[in-house]
Amino acid sequence: MITSAPPEIELPDYDAQLLATLSAAAGETAAVRAQRTAAFEIYRNLPLPLARDEEWRHSPITLFPFTGVQLAPQKQNVTAFSTDPWDADFDVVIDVQDNGYAVCDQAGLLKRGALEILPLAEAGAQRSPPSAIQEMPRRKFAALNQAFWTIGFDVRLLSGSCRLLLRWQFTRAGRLELPRVAVAVEAGAQLNLVERWRSTADGPIVVVGAHDFRVAPDARLERVALHEWGPATFCMAEDAAVVGERGRADWITAVLGGQVVKLVAGCDVAGRGADAHLSGLYFADGSQHVDQRTVQLHSSPDTTSHLLYKGAVQDRSHAIYQGLINARRGAVRVDAYQMNRNLVLNQGARVDSLPGLEIDADDLKCSHGSATGSLDPEQLFYLRARGIAADEARRLLVAAFFEEVIGKTSQARVQEHLRDAVREKMERSR
Repeated sequence: MITSAPPEIELPDYDAQLLATLSAAAGETAAVRAQRTAAFEIYRNLPLPLARDEEWRHSPITLFPFTGVQLAPQKQNVTAFSTDPWDADFDVVIDVQDNGYAVCDQAGLLKRGALEILPLAEAGAQRSPPSAIQEMPRRKFAALNQAFWTIGFDVRLLSGSCRLLLRWQFTRAGRLELPRVAVAVEAGAQLNLVERWRSTADGPIVVVGAHDFRVAPDARLERVALHEWGPATFCMAEDAAVVGERGRADWITAVLGGQVVKLVAGCDVAGRGADAHLSGLYFADGSQHVDQRTVQLHSSPDTTSHLLYKGAVQDRSHAIYQGLINARRGAVRVDAYQMNRNLVLNQGARVDSLPGLEIDADDLKCSHGSATGSLDPEQLFYLRARGIAADEARRLLVAAFFEEVIGKTSQARVQEHLRDAVREKMERSR
């Protein structure tokens, strides 16, 4: 039995008085304040996770320097918009920085009414949030985010297709950032969302994020999340998606930076014919710590989900993958698959892989697998025998290992960016 003392960590000043101050400063309506207050009650009543909790056994909460950061101020809309070469590939761009955010409607989707993007404070006042407060999981840091979020958007694609780029850039040390995004893709619409998470600071930045995705019947969502944090950033994020009848979600997560990154991604294929494909790429080096947990939930019959996560570790880094396929009672004729593959590139690096099944139905097909190893010496010999230098041979094999995941995104620029990032990681190891 694992025993542990309470974690030596506090979350100071996150109380009802701070909550009231935040709402008053932003001029929020009674409806928004009520949402924050309900989440705060959940947050206040839940204890901090302990090392005996399976989800936190490999990544104790003490890895996150909460006592050394202060809550970031609320971000407001600003007129300045910083451009980026990536912008040309997208219809709409949201740019978030320390001093505020700006939206650029390059294709006129907002003007035509095909797409709605509202600050979360305004969306909560105008319509019910995509995820009602009573549905929110009883999870400490999900509740912290919903109570104290410092920047949030409600994105709703009503019709047609849209390519949306969401850029996050945090540069000020000593801050706790709480971004929150709710996305709804209405019936028959198709959204391609790319998020880039970046930070540059000498001191610690802690990010606790949350996303809520709703994919309506016959709709499609492709979401790519690029975690390219700086070495002094500590990120924790909890994302959830619900896919309606005949809908499809393609979810690609890439973790390439950050000192400590702990992600939870859950997808409920909740309607007949719903389909979800979850893919992950992570490459940890130095002393990075990457912990990812996925949940493939089947709450309806005749649904499918396929998951492939691939990771590599080198130097003194540590990666953890925990996966769960959960088929609820009555979820017959389900087809679910989960695979996690890892490369350990040197002694001293470490990977823990923990796939799992929880089945409460019959007449279904669910399977999982896991494989961890080093580069194949025969493949290395084959390349060396053809005149390829040892370092280049290793780089080629690692690049080929990740290509299956990289190819799952439809964005050519993202594919090349990921290939370059993997190459840079290998070059740093020389």
